[in-house]
Amino acid sequence: MRRARILVPAVSLGLLAGSLIVAPVQAAAPQPSLDATAFTPTLTYVTCPADEKLPPRTRCATLTVPLDWQTPDDGRTIEIALRVTRSKQRDGGLTFNPGGPGGSGIGIAYEQYYEFPASVRDRFDLISWDPRGVGLSGPELTDCPLPADVDLPPTGPVDWQAYWEAELATSAAANSACLAANPDTASALGTWQVVRDLEAMRIALGYEQWNYWGMSYGTRIGNAYARTFPNSLRALIMDGSVMAGETLYRFGTTYPAGLEVSQQVYASLMGRAQAHKIDAIFDYLDRAVIPTTTGDLTRWDFASDLKSHLTGQRMLPALRALINEIYDYVTATGPTARARAARAIGDARARLPRANDPTVGLILINCADLHDRPTASQLADASLAAERQYGTATPIWSFNASICEGLPADMSPPTPTTTETLRLANPTMFVLSTGDPATPWVWGRSMANTFAGSRTISYASTQHVTYLQTPSTCVNNPVTRYLLTLQTPRTDISCAFTPSPTPPPQ
Repeated sequence: MRRARILVPAVSLGLLAGSLIVAPVQAAAPQPSLDATAFTPTLTYVTCPADEKLPPRTRCATLTVPLDWQTPDDGRTIEIALRVTRSKQRDGGLTFNPGGPGGSGIGIAYEQYYEFPASVRDRFDLISWDPRGVGLSGPELTDCPLPADVDLPPTGPVDWQAYWEAELATSAAANSACLAANPDTASALGTWQVVRDLEAMRIALGYEQWNYWGMSYGTRIGNAYARTFPNSLRALIMDGSVMAGETLYRFGTTYPAGLEVSQQVYASLMGRAQAHKIDAIFDYLDRAVIPTTTGDLTRWDFASDLKSHLTGQRMLPALRALINEIYDYVTATGPTARARAARAIGDARARLPRANDPTVGLILINCADLHDRPTASQLADASLAAERQYGTATPIWSFNASICEGLPADMSPPTPTTTETLRLANPTMFVLSTGDPATPWVWGRSMANTFAGSRTISYASTQHVTYLQTPSTCVNNPVTRYLLTLQTPRTDISCAFTPSPTPPPQ
């Protein structure tokens, strides 16, 4: 079993590489963001696609920027696609990134617009965009193969050294082929490039400052943008934040501990006995597979179901039903009871809501951003430690740490990973879930500690990205108030779980 990887390539102003990095300290006095002698990006309004569903008062545009901001005057350019939804009051702009890397802002522009309260829609223009290499924005990568599958034994012990050696070898082969097929465009990805596109967009649209909401990977963009262009932000929302001091090794190997927390938070919400049932199921699957109407259920299948469906609290009831059915099989006595339970497991898996596993969207952007390259021995040692603490299946959640083999560590300038304090003109708002399995709570807490005066809202859920995604007024109201008034809570606050409405039958 492996996690699939998706390789995705990712007004007058200018930008010179190296001249714009702002030290991670108190923001300096206002200064021009870009050097207009290097390059002049061009904002062009275009006809919107006929089949695209858009909010009212929306115009489509492209922003022409350098392919590589390190060499902005070499004649190579790409186009960044964006949608500009004008507000009634025209009191500045609000933009966002939905994460991934690889999430399309344009793809969710219509739904996102109507999720905002009317007070936000009426006041701020909403700017939706696809980061470079994503969706409708260039550059486009071609001929990037998927890595070959590396099998894991369905039961029994795992030779983690051998597994990671094979995993790194398949990653190296696929990544090397992708890089060879796209020698210029593949190396022009990464958050270092994206934040310069974002600044070009702000200036081209005419905003003195604007508001940014980063979700998941979008918080890495938010952190890099704040530390590179601190004077360009009015309000900054970091929702489901990555960690401060992030490395590829930590990005992968901290997941097993984070998933243990997620399981316990899940059990606190959906029935405390669920924690024991999960442990009992993994213990059984270490020894045997479960034959069901949809095929054999292995420990790797159950681990995947568990992790992907913990990320959204609307999926928790269906996940609980599946866990209960599997536990009934594990504890059943006699062939008749087990046959009945096996049929129920197949039905329960079929009823699981579709989920986007946050570990699937691993693309070259992560490898451009994070410059360390863990070895098979390092990953095997981490896997053995995770196995001893959390169970045999848990090391597979460290997969993120293995994705960049075959790619040079210096394919892009590094993004800021400092733990030094940054003081923005206005405090930053962090929204975190205590049991978030995609960006564990401690990651966001560590990042919040690097922003002077920041405030955190900690929501008791496994939800990944929380503002407007749950019915919690304890979360939504303070964030909306912050957007409108820049008023933050007097202290960090904790919010109790608010159940999502029951989804309609499928």
